Amino acid sequence: MNTKDPKGYYKILGINSNATESDIKTAFKRKAMELHPDRNKSKDATKQFQLLNEAFNVLNDTSARAEYDTPVVDVPHQASETNDQPPEPAVCTVCNKVSAQPRYAIFYDVRSFLLLTSKRTHQGIFCSTCAEKKIMRASIITWLFGWWGVPWGPIYSIQTLFINMFGGNRPNDINARLTFYQAWVFAYNNKIDMAYAVAQDALSFAKKIALNADQEDKAIKAEIEEFIKDLKMSGAKAIKLIDTWGRLNKSFYIQASIMLVAGVLITHAIYDEKNNYYSAPNTYEPPFTEATPPATQSQKNIKPVTYKPPYERPLEDPNGNQWPASSSYLDGFPQLRTNGRSKVTVDNSRNDSDVFVKLVAIDAEGSLPVRVFFIPAHERFTLENVTAGQYDIRYRDLDSGGLSRSEAFEAKEISTKEGVEYSVLTMTLYKVAHGNMQTYGLDEADF
Repeated sequence: MNTKDPKGYYKILGINSNATESDIKTAFKRKAMELHPDRNKSKDATKQFQLLNEAFNVLNDTSARAEYDTPVVDVPHQASETNDQPPEPAVCTVCNKVSAQPRYAIFYDVRSFLLLTSKRTHQGIFCSTCAEKKIMRASIITWLFGWWGVPWGPIYSIQTLFINMFGGNRPNDINARLTFYQAWVFAYNNKIDMAYAVAQDALSFAKKIALNADQEDKAIKAEIEEFIKDLKMSGAKAIKLIDTWGRLNKSFYIQASIMLVAGVLITHAIYDEKNNYYSAPNTYEPPFTEATPPATQSQKNIKPVTYKPPYERPLEDPNGNQWPASSSYLDGFPQLRTNGRSKVTVDNSRNDSDVFVKLVAIDAEGSLPVRVFFIPAHERFTLENVTAGQYDIRYRDLDSGGLSRSEAFEAKEISTKEGVEYSVLTMTLYKVAHGNMQTYGLDEADF
């Protein structure tokens, strides 16, 4: 199998497997102009254009691309078992070398100019050396060009520098699959000692996967343990690999030192400014008065500050019932707008908190909650038969009490010759780079 491009998506777009997100978008626009059926009169133009869209939808999504980039095979339980075609090991997308400790990493750089700020994603399979070089380069670009946009430049830059300083994001589920595959390749080539060591790496990633992950992620831990057991029976010797991906590596110390120096300089500048302000001579002398003047009308209208008690997670839902054990509608709330065909999936799978959610219909008369439901952390819930119209999602994080709402979206139903086309939407309740839903703060009165 081609571990770099199993379905040929990178080839379709004409890019390398280490292309950035902006490279993917640029290549898609160029290819779309070339292959669009209105311009391209070849017989297979429509099919090529559909494949182009399929490739773009996968590679332009960080999570989908990570799964696509990660080689997966049905690993046999016997390390010596053979296949008709020798498997290709996973290699670094930069240097093309085979590593005993490949990692799938995601990191960023930020570039800003006045009101424009762009955050570019870099992701792929790396050896530790190439990852360190690329992360350092991304951080340097961010330090030089990330701060100069208002307001997102400084916000994105600080977030990006911290992520890069710790070696980028390394998804546990993706890296469990990747290192498991690499261990199997070593075992296939009769390097069972190395296979055993790499399989231990895979097992450590599998153990970090959340307990309520999907069934595939739960199963991989058992498969790795059985694979390690088979290696032991084959006489594998326990060897320990030196962790070249340790958090406290040279790249970490360089970036941390730069951030420390910057922090000291900023703190010193703020201190000097305050010190100069308070040490300035006071030349103002108040006029002499014999009595305290009466309070002005504006002073009389000042409201006293009220104490707001700290948030505590409610033990029951608003109707006094226990929160459900799994995703479901809440008892006592009516289900409205149920005569449509559209489906809306609310995805809370990467949020560590349970959420109390409302689907709110928006029209000229105002807003109306039409579905009220509960989603535990790391789960999702699908609303069926949603009537066509304008909606938004409003939800409370039950751990922090924070309220948020999504941007408005539309559920559509369009009659065609073939039948009725309707919307199938997925809304994410977590903030990720280039996620599909922008969120905003929400007042208690609007929830």
